[in-house]
Amino acid sequence: MQQRMPGRLQLVTADVLSIQDHCSGKRLLDSLAPPPISLRTRRIGAISKPSFFVQRPGSSQASAEEVGVVKCICLPLREDTHVLLDKFIQDVLHFHHIFHSPSLPFLVERLYDAVDRGEDVDIGQLVLMLAICCSSTYTWTRYDDDRGLFGRAEDANSQAAGWLTTALDTIHDAHLAAHTSMACIQGMIVVYFIMCSLEGISARTRLLHAQTIAMAHVMGLHSIDAPNANANANPIRQSTVQAEVGRRIWWHLADTDWMLSRLSLPQQGSYLILPFQMAVRKPCNTNDEDIVDGCEIVDRPLEEATSVSYLLQRIRLAELLFDLGWHGKSANSTSEEAEYLGVMEADMKLRQFMRELPSFFRLENSATLSTLPGSDIRRSSNITIQRYTLNMIFHGQICKIHLPFLAKGTIHPGFAYSHDSCLTATQRIICIEHQLRADISTFTLLRQRMNIKFRSIFIACVVLVLDGCLASSAEGGAKGSNATIADAWEILHDAKDQSPVASELLQLSIQILQKHKATHPALEMMKRENYNKRAAPAGENGPTDAEPIRGSSWPNDAELWPSEAERESAGLGMLWQTIQGRGREWNDFFWGLGPPLM
Repeated sequence: MQQRMPGRLQLVTADVLSIQDHCSGKRLLDSLAPPPISLRTRRIGAISKPSFFVQRPGSSQASAEEVGVVKCICLPLREDTHVLLDKFIQDVLHFHHIFHSPSLPFLVERLYDAVDRGEDVDIGQLVLMLAICCSSTYTWTRYDDDRGLFGRAEDANSQAAGWLTTALDTIHDAHLAAHTSMACIQGMIVVYFIMCSLEGISARTRLLHAQTIAMAHVMGLHSIDAPNANANANPIRQSTVQAEVGRRIWWHLADTDWMLSRLSLPQQGSYLILPFQMAVRKPCNTNDEDIVDGCEIVDRPLEEATSVSYLLQRIRLAELLFDLGWHGKSANSTSEEAEYLGVMEADMKLRQFMRELPSFFRLENSATLSTLPGSDIRRSSNITIQRYTLNMIFHGQICKIHLPFLAKGTIHPGFAYSHDSCLTATQRIICIEHQLRADISTFTLLRQRMNIKFRSIFIACVVLVLDGCLASSAEGGAKGSNATIADAWEILHDAKDQSPVASELLQLSIQILQKHKATHPALEMMKRENYNKRAAPAGENGPTDAEPIRGSSWPNDAELWPSEAERESAGLGMLWQTIQGRGREWNDFFWGLGPPLM
């Protein structure tokens, strides 16, 4: 029978145990503290370099070693920042809905009030503001010209690199200061998203992801809903808004981590976040406006579209991928039969995931959704983009899981399902891309600056090139695949100025196909298309909103068609090694294209 300790013993025990908390490494070395930052404001069009150094007032110039310098960050004017924030909320936030959007304008006001009074600003809020400046300038298109901040979209885009560098420097300062805040975590996630679009899943982006998770752990986001947690020990629990935003942030980090483990990366098969080491409820399916401090949150049915519908489906997909990876075959398994059973199980679960999507995310319902009133959220541009994206990711995953058995499917009836599934999914990916082109919106222009779609396009290109190389007849691969290859190449060509990866993939895929199937119809179609575009009168095939980069910049024959030496160096073995996960050039593409949902 358990007996309670007397009150005096409880107090003594608590006092002694508090020594452990007091000595648990909370002391910081002053020598590691970041230098002070001076903030200034200026009209955004006049900011050529957001951060710079100036000599500290009163410092001596007698010796270079003695000269004190102060780091300065030049922020946009308050009203300019509100315009950038509005752009961010409208066009970018829905990709990573980890905010309570009604609170963001107040955060801007608090930051600028502190700047105007000459007070120290919260470095986490500063990180978030810099991240929003970077995101908004990077995704700025000609549709944003009416906002009045920039003369041309190119002027905005050219600022993005400076804002990104400044944001990364400030994140480093936050680490030196041992700063933790949800605003800082949100800013790091936004920066991660932009970095993935710029350079893919590089060592830098993986490190930033790990640092973000570490800060979230320190803040206790992984245990917001722990049953025995003390509300006073975790202040986030005391605010309805903060607790719900914390859940969104944690689950976003978790699903990103689980998706990263599916890529051909050093992290493949390993996780930084494990479900049994967290106590966090799923975010509620509710709109931001319905989350108010002190009021209970109403969790709406999943079939009802909200601002977090996409996040909740991300979580479902990530849990599915985690389950497949965690319970899948071991790294040392060599049984082909066991591996193929795992492929078929993954295929079944992915298709079940798509069947269970809310109706407004199912692509086959697009015609019905288009008849709804314009005010219906299911017709909003955000939901439309998310619908396209989810379907693109699904077909890309189908290609990926069946790709190792595509070649065998051409000769072995037992694997024919994989061959057919790959080609069908590939055609759907290209079809979705054409539907995206026909949708005149900001996303139509900025999508080529994001890796959010190119992993699926890349896998589709690999499938088509491999099928074309393995085809036994001179007519090329399966019926309809020849035109699809040409379509995929044109998509890559259209994106080559925005994505170096797309340009490299275009060249390499043409080289491989020409080496192994020089008479492939897709090559002939591409040559004819190249000739027709060059012969077209000026203005014909020019840019349109639906097809923004076509015609005039098509490469010449020397650029498009490889030399004999290039064809010899582009071996089919390179492609096959990639399928096995050991190729260098092709595998680098897989590494760099990023997770399908970002």
